[in-house]
Amino acid sequence: MMDGNLRQLKRSSEFFLTGGDLHLIVNEYRFRVHSYFFTRESQHFRQRLAISDAFDIQGNGSSMSSAIVLDDYEITAEEFESFLRVFYNPKYYYYDIARPHEEWASILKLSNLWDFPNVKELAIRELEKLEIPLVDRIVLYQDHQVDAELRLPLYVELASREATLDHDESTRLGFRTAIVIFQARERLRSLAAGGKSPLPDELGVEAAKEVICNLFKAVPEFTPPSTPKPRLNGFDSPRRPSGGFGFGVHSRTPSATGSTSSKW
Repeated sequence: MMDGNLRQLKRSSEFFLTGGDLHLIVNEYRFRVHSYFFTRESQHFRQRLAISDAFDIQGNGSSMSSAIVLDDYEITAEEFESFLRVFYNPKYYYYDIARPHEEWASILKLSNLWDFPNVKELAIRELEKLEIPLVDRIVLYQDHQVDAELRLPLYVELASREATLDHDESTRLGFRTAIVIFQARERLRSLAAGGKSPLPDELGVEAAKEVICNLFKAVPEFTPPSTPKPRLNGFDSPRRPSGGFGFGVHSRTPSATGSTSSKW
């Protein structure tokens, strides 16, 4: 990157750290942080930095003139700062975050994008503590491949509520999920005496879960048009498959214990 371009960039007021050995650029902001946090957990960044170091390629993040540019990921500097606060949290186990919903959603997004499994689990735990509208939570969890075990009760709740999906909710949920919810509502009410709405207590959550699981298996997966993968300074970046349409098959990132799950 040319010095003239560097002079046009702003330093992050919070994360241009003395002693940092990893230089990154997001939009018009410069960041200097510690590579340890990125290579400790993320295979994505371990591979990226190892390749750059092995071949002495410009863009290895070792200096500001060879900073890693993250603009191809369609993220904002604010989202990246939220992500960095996980590692540079001054209060250890307590996170004093001004906008919990927005910031933990950003942390979930980036941890899923870059394969930070422990950070992803943290973000999910914190989001589970928050009051978030049902459809908003489902869309968030679908977009960032949160495990089916956490999404399934949300689908059950949505299919069981008295009000049907409106146009905006259907659009946001995506074609496959919306179809499954509509079909589940009809099937669950046909199982209930008199087709009651809302569903009677005697129908049971497990029966509703079974219906929805079977419907997701029966409804074909929608495959959106392929788009070019983002690149990091000329390198293809590994990206997780989209899971925004219900129980789309995906590989879960390894958990802290190293286990994996490919259910749904």
